[in-house]
Amino acid sequence: MRATELLARDHRTVRDLFLQLERTDDGAARQDLFDRIVDELDVHARAEEEVFYPAVRTASRRIDDAEAGHQHLRAVIAEVQGHEPGSPEFGAGVRLVKRILFAHVMEEESGVFLDAERLGTPELERLGAALAERKETLSRSGRRAA
Repeated sequence: MRATELLARDHRTVRDLFLQLERTDDGAARQDLFDRIVDELDVHARAEEEVFYPAVRTASRRIDDAEAGHQHLRAVIAEVQGHEPGSPEFGAGVRLVKRILFAHVMEEESGVFLDAERLGTPELERLGAALAERKETLSRSGRRAA
């Protein structure tokens, strides 16, 4: 699978988790879903920063902005994690995380991914395999960087 396809699939997974979170009023379930979103984003972002971005940097001038977007998202997530899941602050924070994330996804899929096409299919497939392997390792380790 091409790296861009794998990363877009991750984006859809997180979007679906946000939809589930929005449909529940139960505080514990909301917290569990937010924790899953954070875990998914952590693995995705770390693999992207370690494997995809360095390889695509030669083809795209957007990588610095994408990395800055990850850092901003991490900071907002850390703030949200300090609130109770039933609080207005938690709800507002989740909505802010979603807005920031979806803007980042739009920029990535309509910019960075198109730039990455310059690398060619064989390289994108190689990167896809490397990303999948790195994501698996990160998922197994259960560690968070943010």
